[in-house]
Amino acid sequence: MSGEGSFPTRFGTVAIVGVGLMGGSLGLALRQRRLAHRVIGVGRDAGRLATAVSLGAIDTFQTDIAAGVADADVVVLCSTIGHILEILPGVLKAVKPGAIVTDVGSTKTTIVEAAGDFPRFVGSHPMAGSERGGVEAATALLYQEATWAITPTDTTDPVALRGVTALAQEVGATTLLLDPKAHDAMVAVTSHLPHVLATSLMRSAATAARRLPQTPRLSAGSFADMTRVSASPAPIWRDICLTNKNAVLAAIAEFRGELNALEQAIADGDAEKIEDLFAGGAETKEAWGAGR
Repeated sequence: MSGEGSFPTRFGTVAIVGVGLMGGSLGLALRQRRLAHRVIGVGRDAGRLATAVSLGAIDTFQTDIAAGVADADVVVLCSTIGHILEILPGVLKAVKPGAIVTDVGSTKTTIVEAAGDFPRFVGSHPMAGSERGGVEAATALLYQEATWAITPTDTTDPVALRGVTALAQEVGATTLLLDPKAHDAMVAVTSHLPHVLATSLMRSAATAARRLPQTPRLSAGSFADMTRVSASPAPIWRDICLTNKNAVLAAIAEFRGELNALEQAIADGDAEKIEDLFAGGAETKEAWGAGR
């Protein structure tokens, strides 16, 4: 992993801190594509890490974070945002000179700020995941054709930036460079708000089902699509809401305005307005993402 203007396609020793769905999928992709000489899993539960070894997600593991990252050429933090913020200072102190550190957290501003002026930290966030958690749900194809946001700052080492970009692309993702705050504002709408809505809809449906117990039997595709992500692990979404508070609140407020407009049209019996609102949603959906 040397060279002033280049970064190799093989990444030497990679340490993955947090070998669940995201970290396990990264490990599987690295090992199956022969992109790393060795993949070290780092976590608190030796039993879970042993399972990751048996599933082929990592080569070996360490339960001591400092020891686990000490020999790594690349360190990828794949735990919850709260845990990333907790361990980041220690990781930056423990890595060897020249090592690159990145993360896959769903919010970026808080994490990038916590890294301070460490030049070889590069914030990143792959737009990939599942409502299922744990290394048992990991797949080497998780990042295939996903958009992987990368959020450098003015102090980011260009070689580190190229390294994280190469890592994302080598496991099948397409990369997008973004300012951390811009990233957080966008994912508040495209990722965080949908999870807030899914959870709220599921809780509202539970209230209806207590009144009318056969309600679940009348839920079909649209309900399943809208509520699928409500099964996601709660600690992940706790941390996301807390670390992207203002952007999430802004997204909720904007959505509430749209919902209020439709509610008012229904209350008024305004057929033309109701149809216009639904038509506008359909047209936007049809055009969404065109030319990405």
